[in-house]
Order: sequence, then structure tokens, then C-alpha cells
Amino acid sequence: MSGLQEHLSKLSPERRLLLQKLLQEKARDTGASALRRRVGEGPAPLSFAQQRFWFMDRMEPGSPVYNVPVSLRLRGGLDAPALERALGETVRRHEALRTVFGAGADGDPVQVVRPAGTFRLPTVDLAGLPSAERERVAARMAAAEMWHPFDLERGPLIRPLRVRLDEEDTVLLFTLHHIVSDQWSVDLLLREVMELYSAFAHGEPSPLPEPELQYADYAVWQREHLGEVVERQLAYWRERLAGAPPVLDLPADHPPSAALPVEAGSVPLRLSGAASRALHALARREGATPFMTLLAGWHAFLARYSGQEDVSVGTPVAGRTRPELEGIFGCFVNTLVIRADLSGDPTARELLGRVREATLEAESHQDLPFERLVEALQPERGPHLTPFFQAMFTLENQERTTPVEATDGLRMEPLPGKEQSAKVDIKLELVDDVEGMRGALVYRRGIRDAATVERMAEHLRALLEGMAADPDRRLSQLPLLADGERARLAEWNATESPYDTERPVHLRISEQAERTPDAVAVRSGDARLSYTELERRATRLARHLRARGVAPDQPVGLLLERGADAVVAVLGILRAGAAYLALDPGLPDERLRFLLDDAGARALVTDAALANRLPVFAGAVVRLDTDADAIAAECAEPFESGADARSLAYVIYTSGSTGTPKGVLVEHRGLSNYLAFFDEQVLGEEGFALPLVSRLSFDAHARQLFPPLLRGESVWVLPEQTVTDPAALLEALAGEERVSFGGVPSLWGAMVEAIRAGEAPKPAGLRAVLLGGEALSPELVGRTRELFPDVAIWNHYGPTEATVNTTVARV
Repeated sequence: MSGLQEHLSKLSPERRLLLQKLLQEKARDTGASALRRRVGEGPAPLSFAQQRFWFMDRMEPGSPVYNVPVSLRLRGGLDAPALERALGETVRRHEALRTVFGAGADGDPVQVVRPAGTFRLPTVDLAGLPSAERERVAARMAAAEMWHPFDLERGPLIRPLRVRLDEEDTVLLFTLHHIVSDQWSVDLLLREVMELYSAFAHGEPSPLPEPELQYADYAVWQREHLGEVVERQLAYWRERLAGAPPVLDLPADHPPSAALPVEAGSVPLRLSGAASRALHALARREGATPFMTLLAGWHAFLARYSGQEDVSVGTPVAGRTRPELEGIFGCFVNTLVIRADLSGDPTARELLGRVREATLEAESHQDLPFERLVEALQPERGPHLTPFFQAMFTLENQERTTPVEATDGLRMEPLPGKEQSAKVDIKLELVDDVEGMRGALVYRRGIRDAATVERMAEHLRALLEGMAADPDRRLSQLPLLADGERARLAEWNATESPYDTERPVHLRISEQAERTPDAVAVRSGDARLSYTELERRATRLARHLRARGVAPDQPVGLLLERGADAVVAVLGILRAGAAYLALDPGLPDERLRFLLDDAGARALVTDAALANRLPVFAGAVVRLDTDADAIAAECAEPFESGADARSLAYVIYTSGSTGTPKGVLVEHRGLSNYLAFFDEQVLGEEGFALPLVSRLSFDAHARQLFPPLLRGESVWVLPEQTVTDPAALLEALAGEERVSFGGVPSLWGAMVEAIRAGEAPKPAGLRAVLLGGEALSPELVGRTRELFPDVAIWNHYGPTEATVNTTVARV
């Protein structure tokens, strides 16, 4: 049995079928006629790749985004005339280096090959400068060359420059336009220049045979003979990319826009030797390549960062799928879209299998030019949005900075260069050689800050090393945090405090009432309730609810307008051991009925007018106005409610903006924990008056209603017409000596603008602003600081399920 047969026999039936399919596809797709010299020397059509670059140049004339910079360090004795002659001969040999672009007779773009002329290598001599200054000037010149634009119509589209540092040291710069070159062509250029230089320096003729084919020959052939192949492969890609998300939603420091610069930044990345070896071993075990393995890790990282389960990544391929294309200078590079399915939280090993199959299929359909794919499928795109993908991946097998012996002691050393412009949102570039896997994350500076990408690089390294260590871990379990970050999070989260969470809040308010019986507990308009009055009214209501059948842990609806009665109702329901379900009187009757039914409310505390809106409610209805005598007849002595730390305190419903509203059950221990934190960390020793601005049906009411009552201060209930009018709200705040505001940023923003416009007073007693429920913009913080430089600004965030807040910060 031959080695190949033995290898094939070990393949699973599925893999044998896939190999057979790929070979059949390849046999069909290579059936195009042989590539020959074109007829005539006139203008030729553009290849599909050239057409895209032409289009992009028309969109942004003079843009240097597609400049291809090459920097070489030549050390040793240099024969400058031989170098100039070698470069001139290379330009003569390859028509692409003498090609310009313009409009043909029919208006379509064409490429025109100019005749070879006398070649001159511009030279700048810096030998007269101090050594350190030479290096700085040479670096500035290299950067300027990279950014200097080309004129596609006038040419030339190769721009060489020799920078002489001294007798033994020269920097050689090339800048080419991508429309006539790619990385393969750059390697070909350097190889030929060195061969020709070696010959010319020794007085010998060119050792290189004349090229049999030129790039224009390929462009004509591609247009004439790839039609059937392109259409067949287009059908595959149309199906493969159907329904793919147009945007990879990665976090950004700055919103993407066409106005942002495309300047590239780069952050280095290096994997440990052990991780590199483990990834190679994983690839071998799974019948994959290191490229596929690293690509799977990149997909996993992007999925974790974006929260998406459908991720597409672009990757370049040489595009020279026929042997006769290997010696042609020009732009053949193509881009493949590798779409990966990450649904079901697969293991790293399972994901590698999916990416392997996707990569093999994509490579077997690589003859379709990416430009033709974009033209046919018309994906969503824009100046900042690459079609089909916003992330790329490349893998090289060796570093391109290895010195090469040219001739007679002259050494050519490619200088490492940084990408000057970012063509996609983010790209992972890796090199895999004997020293291990290393590279960089290349990103658009206009979208992300360097510090952000540095963290991303650390997270990617952690994920790849975790994947190498245990490929059977699911993607959601792969590590992301670096050791330092994990330690910092542990330090930041060391916030445990011995809060009293065992006693329900109404018991602690009763204890406060014993300490300050005559203090004002509730202010609402002209009405005032002392702590003693609040205690007695709440206890009588609690006994009345018990008499109407309310038991501990049962939801009780609360439908009242703002006022002292609403505060009494909250405490009365809690004293009964029940949980209050606050209902907004502004809701439609149908929604009110739904909330009561869905929560299973056993009773409803309301008034006569509002009760008429719910005539079919099956539970007990307690009307605080018409039932006032019956409630007043109840005993005011405290009694055991039956509620403990794990009993329900309140039920609150989400807005339902994404579907049916969902009820959230909040226990006493969660409420007590939050209130203890709020009292210690936000209010502090001095405290401040915090008016009840929020509706009771929003969880923010908890930090406005309960903290004053736990401190012996008064709940300040503002009327509806005040809390919805920025000017009126400011008038109310201006009358207090020590006061704060709590609400959503949009309302506070309107209040700030009212002050700035002179439409409302500036409260002199304002001590703090507590904002949450919406994003807090830096601009609003700045405007607040201008008006109130000494006021504390707190940003609150958290889902209802976490009891009001999970994150609170002073900004």
C-alpha cells in the first residue's frame, strides 16, 4: 500500500467524501483554457482586483491607503550603478511596473503599458549628518514616502528612493500601489533585484529569462475565460454567505464614522513556547493546520468580545492558483470570507472542526474574485464598513526581516514596517516559526485607543493559551483575563461589609420611629406625617389587609397617585408580610389588569376613583378613602408580620419594550443589602435630602423612599406636575438647604439647560446628583461641573433583577 493510499485509508468516511468533493470541484474549476499572451499591445481591461482599487481611488482620489511600502537595509560595500541598473532591468521586465490607468473609448477603465525608458534611482545622501540624526531623518523620509499618494493616471506606480547613510550603510525604499503589486510580487521584486545586482556588479549579463506572460495577459484571460468558473463558485458563495450578519459588533472607544482617520495602530502579541507547541499538536491531532487552529481561536475571541454566534473573518490568499501565474508581477491576492458557526457553545475542539471544514470549502472556491463577490451580493457597506467582515487574519511561516546575503559581503535586511493605514476594523497578524507564534493586533486608531487594544491582545493570548491547554473546554469557559486583571478584579470586588440583611426594612423603620417619634417622616405638599403617625397608619392598614385575607409573601397591588398615602400603603403592605406591586396610574386599564393577574395579586390598595378602572379584579380591594373608617378602627399595636430576610419585599415589572413585561421578585435581604450599601457609600455621614422623584413602579424609588426613613429624616414626595417639569423641579430644589437630585440623565440634562438659559434658579443647596436608567454622557458631566463644581455626581447602573444597582461610581 502506497503512503498516499495508507493516509487515505485512515480518513473517516466523512473526510474521504469531503476530499472527493474538493478534488471534483478543483477538476471542474481548472478547466479554463491555458493562459496565453494577449493579442496586440494596446489598452487592456482591468482585472477584477484592479477594478476594485480603481473604484476606491475614484471614491477617495489621492488616498495612500493602498500604498505598499518596502524598506531594506543594505550593509556592506554597495555598487550604486549596479543597483540602479538592476532596478531598471526589473522595471523593464515587468510591464505592471510601467502600467498606468485611465478611461477607455467606451468610458470603462483600462490599463496602458508604457514603454521602458531610462531608469534613474533618486538618492539622498545623509552621510554628512551626525549618526543619530541620520537615523531620525531616514525614518521621517520613509514615513513620508509611505503616505505620499500616487496618481494612477500619470504613474509611475513604483517609487524607489536610495538613502545613503555612509559608505557601508544604505536604506533602500520602495513604495508601490496595490493595483500593480501584492506581497508575492514584492518578494519576486526583491529576489530579482538581488540576482540582477549580483550579476551586474560582476560585469555579467542578466541571468534571468524573459517573462513569458505579463499581468495584462492575465487580466484579458480572466475576463474571457473564467466566466463559467466564476458563476459556479458565485452560487456557492451566495448560499454560504446568505443571512450573515453585516456587522461585527465589537466594543469601540469611538463611534465609527467616515470622518475618522484610517491610520493604523499595532500592538504586539506573543504566545508562550508551550502554547505554540500545544497548538501545533492540537492541529495535528485534528487533521488541521496551524492556520486553521489559530483562525478558530480568533473566531472564538471575536465571538466572546461581540456576543455574536455567527462570525465572519477575512483572510488573504495568494490567488495564484495556476503554475504559470507564479512568475507574473501584479496584483493577484484574493480575499476569502471564513464564516464560522459558534452556536451551541461548542468546545474549542468542536469549533476547530467547524472552522477546518469552512476553510477547506472556501479554499476550494477561491477563484471567484472578492470584488466580483461584492458586486454580485451587494452587502451592506460604507466608508468604515468592510463588506462581509470587519476582522481579518493572516499567518506567515517566517519573519520577513531575515538578512539575506546578496553578493560580495553585501547583506540585505528587510526592515520591519508598521502598517500605516488600517483597511479593516481589526486584524490579527501572526508569524509561526521556530521561535513560536508571535505577531500583532493591527487596528484603526480612529475607533480604538491603544490601551484598549493592549487589553484585547492580553485577552486573546489568554484565550489561545487556554484553548491549547484544554481544547475540550467550551468557548464560554475559555479564559480571557490576564493574571494581573484577575488580581485587580478580585481587589476591586473585595467590598464585602457586615451589613444587616436579616431584618426586613419595615422593622428597622419601626426602630427608627421609636428613636424619633415626633420627627417628620413624610412631606407631601402641605401634608406632614410624624414617625408615630406613619407607624400607626401603616400598622392599621397591615391589620386590615390581614383581615381581608392577605398572607405573608403574597403580592398586593398598589395603585395610588403620588402622596403621603402611597408611602403609608408601601409600609402597610410590608407590615402585613406581603410584597407590594406598585402600579403606575398612567398605564392603560388593560395593562393594569395584566400586571395584577400575572403577579397573582391577592389584594389591591387604591382609592375609590382609581378602583373604578378595575371593576373585575377578583381580589380584595382596599380603598384608602372610602374604607378609611374601617382601617382606622384596626388596632395600632405592632404585630409579627411573618416576613424574614428571604421573604418578598416587592414585585416590579420590566417595561416590556422587547415583548411581554416580566415580573421580578425582590427579597428583603436584597433590598436591605442595597440600602445598607447606599447609606454607607453614597449618603455618608452628612447625608442629604433626596426627593421622591421616581415612580414607585420603577426600582429607583427604593433609594429615594427608604433611606430617609432609616435615618430619621423625612421622605419628600413631590407632585407629578413638579417632577415632569424641569423648571418647577428646580424651583422646589432651590428651597432646600441640603438637597440632592436623583433621576434619569435626560431629565437632569433638561434641568441643566433650563439653568443655563436663565429659565430656572440654580439650587444653592445642591449636594449631589444621582443619575441612572440611561447612558450618562461625558458632555452632561462637563456641563454639570461648570454649574456645580463641588457637587458629587454619581452614576448608577444595574438590572432590576439585581435589586436596583450592580455598579455605582462617583464621576
